[in-house]
Order: sequence, then structure tokens, then C-alpha cells
Amino acid sequence: MQTSLFDLSPAAARTGPAAAPAELPTSSVPAALDRGHLYSPRGREVADHRPGDLYGPLPRSRPGAAWRGWWDAEASVPTPDYLGLRAGDVITVQHPCTVESATVVSTCRFGALVRYPLPPCDWSTATHAEQYVTARNPAGHWYR
Repeated sequence: MQTSLFDLSPAAARTGPAAAPAELPTSSVPAALDRGHLYSPRGREVADHRPGDLYGPLPRSRPGAAWRGWWDAEASVPTPDYLGLRAGDVITVQHPCTVESATVVSTCRFGALVRYPLPPCDWSTATHAEQYVTARNPAGHWYR
């Protein structure tokens, strides 16, 4: 049986691509699952979650000029891991049209900073790009 992209039958769920584990990882930040997506709850979200070993849910960001203080004092605080990701881990990152490998550079309460190679091009000398990932989809790919 071939599974199409939009086949939502129970059989398709069992035989489709390898899904990410459904259990909540041990982590320094809280971990929650919503429809197979792993993430760390923030602020006043009402979600069943596994408490973090070191930190509670990250407070919501503050608007305007107060955002910088929130980032410096709360969000960018280094952590030993983020939802099980540690510096040096190689993961897959889901972009709108592609999936590619990336290496975790660092972790903080907000997410994991990852670096991935860029294809060569004539108008840029950049060889790598960085982005934060904050959640994992049911297929096991990370995204922001």
C-alpha cells in the first residue's frame, strides 16, 4: 500500500515515514506534545507538559523596547540542552520546501541554534546560515 501525503487513515499512520518518538524527553526546559509536535510551552499556555529539570516555562516576550531585556534576561540564558538537543548534535531541519541536515551550535531557554551549509552562489560568499529551532514535527524534523 502506498501512502499519499494526505492519507490520514490509521493504517497510514502506522506505515508512513518513521515518526519521531511520542514520549517527552528529559530536558532542562519543559517539554510538551501537541498533535505529535514536540515543543517547550511558554508563558501561561495551558498544556500538559513534563517540567524542565532546571527551568520552568519561558515567560512570553515583551513588546517593543522591553523585548531586548526579555531576550537578555530570560530567553537567551544558556542551557545544557533544549528538548534533548545538545551542542554538536546533527539534526534535520524542515524548511518550507526542503529538509536538510544541520548541526546544533548552542542551546538556550528559547531554542537550539543550528548551522547548516548554503549552496554556492555567484552573489554571496556565505557558506553557512544559522537559525533557531524550537519544535520537532511528527516526522522528526526540527523547525521554528
